[in-house]
Amino acid sequence: MEQLLFDLNPNPVLIYEQDSLCILKVNEAFLKKYGYSCDEVKALTIKEIRPPEDVEKLRKILTQLEDGQTRRSGVVRHSSKSGEIFYVKVNSHSYNYEGKESRVAIIHDVTDRVEAEKKARRAFDELNHHVNHSPLAMIKWDADFRILKWSKRAEEVTGFKERAVLGKTPYVFRFDRDEDLAFVEEKMNLLVSGKKDKVHFETSMHRKDGTLIELRVHASVLRDANGAIVSVLTFFEDITEQKKTKLRYLRLFENANDGIFIMEGDRFIECNEQATNIYGCSKNDILGRTLYDFSPEFQPDGKNSKEEARKRIEKALNEVPQVFQWKHLKKDGTGIDTEVSLNRLELGSEVYLQAIIRDLTEQKKARAELRKSEQLFKELFLKAPGAIIMVDQQNRVKMVNQSFEKLFGYSKAELLDQDLDQIIVSKDDYQKAPKMPSYGFNDGQFYSGVTRYTKDGEPKEVLLGAIPVYLDGEAIAGFGIYIDITEQKENERKLKKSLEEKQVLLEEIHHRVKNNLAIISGLLQLQTFDSQDEKILSVLNDSQLRIQSMATVHELLYQSENFAEISFKTYVNKLINSMKNTLPFDHKKIDVKIETAEILMDINQAIPCAMLINELITNAFKHAFKGRKSGSIRITLKEIGERLIIKVKDNGVGLPDDFSIDKKKSIGMNLIQTLTQQLKGELNVKSEGGGCFTVNFEKTKRRGSGTLHTLN
Repeated sequence: MEQLLFDLNPNPVLIYEQDSLCILKVNEAFLKKYGYSCDEVKALTIKEIRPPEDVEKLRKILTQLEDGQTRRSGVVRHSSKSGEIFYVKVNSHSYNYEGKESRVAIIHDVTDRVEAEKKARRAFDELNHHVNHSPLAMIKWDADFRILKWSKRAEEVTGFKERAVLGKTPYVFRFDRDEDLAFVEEKMNLLVSGKKDKVHFETSMHRKDGTLIELRVHASVLRDANGAIVSVLTFFEDITEQKKTKLRYLRLFENANDGIFIMEGDRFIECNEQATNIYGCSKNDILGRTLYDFSPEFQPDGKNSKEEARKRIEKALNEVPQVFQWKHLKKDGTGIDTEVSLNRLELGSEVYLQAIIRDLTEQKKARAELRKSEQLFKELFLKAPGAIIMVDQQNRVKMVNQSFEKLFGYSKAELLDQDLDQIIVSKDDYQKAPKMPSYGFNDGQFYSGVTRYTKDGEPKEVLLGAIPVYLDGEAIAGFGIYIDITEQKENERKLKKSLEEKQVLLEEIHHRVKNNLAIISGLLQLQTFDSQDEKILSVLNDSQLRIQSMATVHELLYQSENFAEISFKTYVNKLINSMKNTLPFDHKKIDVKIETAEILMDINQAIPCAMLINELITNAFKHAFKGRKSGSIRITLKEIGERLIIKVKDNGVGLPDDFSIDKKKSIGMNLIQTLTQQLKGELNVKSEGGGCFTVNFEKTKRRGSGTLHTLN
């Protein structure tokens, strides 16, 4: 009977010796499953029907066997002759086979069941992974709305750990407002009452750290056959950023400078405030109407507005974005030029169109003004009297005006795309010529007095203005403005030559006047040698000094680079030296001190002032020191503001008590008064330890020759 069960068993069966583990006998089902022949089986042990890596596990199983016990192993792996591995469960018990202590093992193939369990486990693991790593947080509730399962994402979104919320109801959370909690309770009641099996809603609640978050919640219920709740599953997502983005979009939508419409088919279902401004009507006047309701019957190109609008809308709905210009009508019938953009917009399962309408009225005005400016610039550039040329960054000619062609003799065709400086600049000056920034050009630098050459090789002296043009900090072009100053330069040379000739002439005049006065002075000097009369000698000396004072002025003008003014300090020093040489010998003991700044005086005041000082000093030399062997004269010339003050003071015997310059009838005193009047000054005379004469007059600059008043 045992033999029959052994041979006919549909499962593989084998008998192996306990000590050697050699296989003693197998049934037909074993040979078929494992692929061995009867002879091959005789050489096998039960180790060979295990994968090599599972042999250690076999040893552990064998050490656990107890004699006489039946043992059911767990799932183990066996391998066939061909290397195929399969999962089996083994039932074994002790058996005496031909006097040997053996065991009978009945093998059940459970590969299909194991693979099915693996698939189920993998599916569970995948589901668990997706739940824990999904952007949606998951909560599983029991029939009393107590938390059974809390995903990792739920922990991330709310900040609450699973152990803190398991078994808790929604009341464990802190909602932003009482209205939010009431809203959640309302949705729970819909599920409990059976009115709904699914609910979707949005609410606000605080995270564990107090941060307010916006949530979108999806809840579904599982019921038993009687309709009672088994469990509730909710998925929720953090839509805080979405809400912020939506709010920003709404602000952009409402504050956009363009009109924005949402269209369902060809009808407006939403619009922003700028859309009402474009059409000049209220929002209610727009919603429900179409694009062509605000259009003339025909567009400027002659196309029917309604037909063309429908074509454009159809294309946009078929995911072909449309951008086109369109003539619209405001509510009052005023026409406006616009640019329309149509784009397909999918919101959930619904398809809409987004229309953006831009008012081009101001833009068209700006373009017209720009065209006008461009035309004005073009006319100015081409017809300007000054020669103008425009070059690019490589100094190549891009534009040239008529004046440039006329000035240099080149045609526009000969200049275009040529290096300008290689054409009109000499080889010696090429490196010094101003070029665009990449070649060392300095922004705003102005060049004058350059020489450029015409097509015929004729040099032209020009005033050159080099002006770079920048866009976003990068030089894009440069203008050169050339003004022909050849004739002006020639005139300047002629004028300079004429001035040089006049300068020589003036030098000669002053030199001759000075020489003539010197001759007269010399003649008077000769007369003194022939006269023994003291009175006549005095008159001759006085006349000689007066002539020398005038001669000194002409001498200084002759020696000066400026024929209009002389240095009065230099003049006074020369005059004193001349007087010492002219006056009698005994007057040389008089010490003369001069205190004057570097004051320049024009010839109209220099001559009368020189003669005035001459008279005052001569008067002091002759009368102040009678009866004395020595003395001093102090001459002061000051400039205070616009006035000059001349003071001649001596430390001599002083003036008589009854002295009055008006009563004096001498030529010297009359001349002092006359010269003071000519200078339009004031004369002050007083005795302060000697005589003191002060003349105060305004410094002037008058062209023309000086004149002396006629003496009384």
